[in-house]
Amino acid sequence: MQELAEEIKDFAKNRGAHSVGIASVDRFEGAPKGHHPEDLLPSAKSVVVIGMRYFQTILDNDHLCKDSEILSEENRSSLRNFMFRFMYDTLNSEMQVIGVHLAHFLHEKGYPSMPLPSSGWAGGPLGRHGLFSHRHAAMLAGLGTIGLNNLLLTPKYGPRVRLNSVITTAPLTPDPILEEQVCLGAKKCGRCLKTPCFGEIEEWNVGGKKMPVAKLLSCN
Repeated sequence: MQELAEEIKDFAKNRGAHSVGIASVDRFEGAPKGHHPEDLLPSAKSVVVIGMRYFQTILDNDHLCKDSEILSEENRSSLRNFMFRFMYDTLNSEMQVIGVHLAHFLHEKGYPSMPLPSSGWAGGPLGRHGLFSHRHAAMLAGLGTIGLNNLLLTPKYGPRVRLNSVITTAPLTPDPILEEQVCLGAKKCGRCLKTPCFGEIEEWNVGGKKMPVAKLLSCN
């Protein structure tokens, strides 16, 4: 259903999504039990993944109020954290609204669909885990590949992207999975491995694609 797939992409982008990809549910073989698209929506056929980019201007925020005559360094640190949360929460909310409208759009086309929350949150009902892995879905929808740092890396935005997914019973034409790794790897880059958050490199197999990924450790 290529025509409907293109309609969906236009629909989402016209409402603010920067990228949209589609994965067929057969690509999710090996997903954790209880979190496969068909576990969440029986008769699911496709997953639509949308992305919105971060603002680099907010990520590069060490300069905020640097010469302030009012704020202390502690206040400045709180301000930087606030700006990051503002961006993170706002993008999540925007994508969830797009997802809800997209699910309604598909319902009206005769395809029951399920919008999902953008991510889990510390202290929430699932702890730090999410209901559904948007980064894996995004990789399976051709939006990017998983990097050594466990994040989705996209050709256009790198890791600076938030994700959301809609599971649908519509048998949509899927997008091709990216063949080339976006991550430069440990030999060419490996900057993420210099932090205490990552351990030895493992090999993940997602949708038949093998990728080197650093084991995520506790950063507390």
